[in-house]
Amino acid sequence: MSNTVYNEGYSGNKNSFFRKGINDTIFTQKRKFIDLGFCSGANLLGHNTNIQKKILKKYIKNNISNFSSPNIYAEELAKIIIKTLPNFSKVIFCNSGSEANIKALRICRAITKKTKVVNVVGSWHGSVDQFLFKTSKKLKVTELSNGLTPDLKKNIIFIPYNDIKSSRKILDKNRKKIACLFIEPIQGCLPNKNSKNYLKFLELYCKKYNIFLVFDEMITGVRTNLRSAQDFFKIKTDISTFGKAFGNGMPIGFITISSKIKNLIKKKRLHIYFGGTFSGNSLTSFFAKEYLIYLIKNKKKIFNYLNKISSYFEKEINNYCQKNFIPARVYRFFSMIRLIYTSKKINNRSARDFLESLKYKEIKNFRNYILDKNIYYPNNGIIFFSYSSSLKNINYIIKTFKSGLKKFFI
Repeated sequence: MSNTVYNEGYSGNKNSFFRKGINDTIFTQKRKFIDLGFCSGANLLGHNTNIQKKILKKYIKNNISNFSSPNIYAEELAKIIIKTLPNFSKVIFCNSGSEANIKALRICRAITKKTKVVNVVGSWHGSVDQFLFKTSKKLKVTELSNGLTPDLKKNIIFIPYNDIKSSRKILDKNRKKIACLFIEPIQGCLPNKNSKNYLKFLELYCKKYNIFLVFDEMITGVRTNLRSAQDFFKIKTDISTFGKAFGNGMPIGFITISSKIKNLIKKKRLHIYFGGTFSGNSLTSFFAKEYLIYLIKNKKKIFNYLNKISSYFEKEINNYCQKNFIPARVYRFFSMIRLIYTSKKINNRSARDFLESLKYKEIKNFRNYILDKNIYYPNNGIIFFSYSSSLKNINYIIKTFKSGLKKFFI
C-alpha cells in the first residue's frame, strides 16, 4: 500500500504497481501481463516501440527544450491535426482531455450566455466538477464526489443514449436554457456501432435550436482509422474535443473549433481564457507531431492490422458464446472493445448496468480469472489492442476468455 499517494488505485499492494512496458506486455515488480488497456486506449502503437524511442532520441539530439511558451512544434502539430480533422479551422491545446472539455464548455457558455449543459448517460468527460454526476434509472442526478457546489447540479441535464423519444422529450422541455450538449459518440461502456440514427438526431436537433453539439472524441479520435467518429458517421460539429491517441500516451488534450465558432468569438468580442502552463508544450507537441507523421505514412498497415485482430477477437468470442449458449457478447467499434455479460440486445449503459448487476459475482470471478492468467484486464472494462499486440498473444487471450466464460457462465 502506498503511504504517500492518495489517488484512486494506490491502496493495493505496491508489488502490483506497474514498472515498465515493452510492446504488448507490462510488468510489475514480480509479474508480467499481456496488456488489454494500453494506457486507457491512448497507446495505439504499444509500449516502448522503436518508433517511440526514435522520436525521443530525435528530441534530445536536436536540443529541444520543454517550453511553456509559444513554440514552433505546437504550430506544426496543429497543422497536421487540421489535415486529419478537416471540418475544423482552429486548435486550442490543453494539458488533458478533462481540461479540453472544461474549456469547450466555457466557449459554449460565453457565446450563448446560457448555463445549462446536457450530458448523455454513459459518456465520461473527465474528473472535473462540471461533469462529476451520474443518474439513476429515472435520470435523477446525483453527485459522484463530495465538494461540488449546488449550482453545478442545477445546471446539468441528462438524456439517455440511443433513446430518441426520451431524449427529445427532455430536450424540448429545457431547450431555451441549454448552451450545449456533450456526448461521447461511441461510449466505452458500450461501444455500439449501431448509433448513427441517434447521433444524426442530435445533430439535426441541435442545429435547429441553436444548441452547440460537442463530440468528446478522446477515445475515438485517431482510433477510427486515423480520423474521427463524426467523420465516420458523416456528422459535423462546430466544437469537438480530442486527446489520448493523438499523443500515443503523452499527456495531451485539445479542442477543435469551426470557422463559425471562431467568427462568433470575434464578432461578439469575447475574451475566453484558454491558458495553461503546459498547453501545447514542446515535448508533447514534438512527440505527437512525429507520431502522427508516422501514422499517416503507415496508415494502411497499422489500421488494417488493428481492425483485423479486433474483428478476430470479436468473432471468436461471439461465435463461442452463441454456440455454447453463454450469456455474453462482444461489442466493438474499430479497436475499442467491450465484453458485455448478457446475450440480450441492449442500446445503452442503463440497460447494461441492470443486466450485469444480476451477475456481479460471476463477472468478478471471471475478471480475477483473467488476471490470474497474466492478462491485464482494465478495471473500466474497456479492451484495447495496439499495433504491438501479437497474434500469438491474441490467440492466448481468446483461449483464456473462452475457458473463463465456460467456467463461470455455463
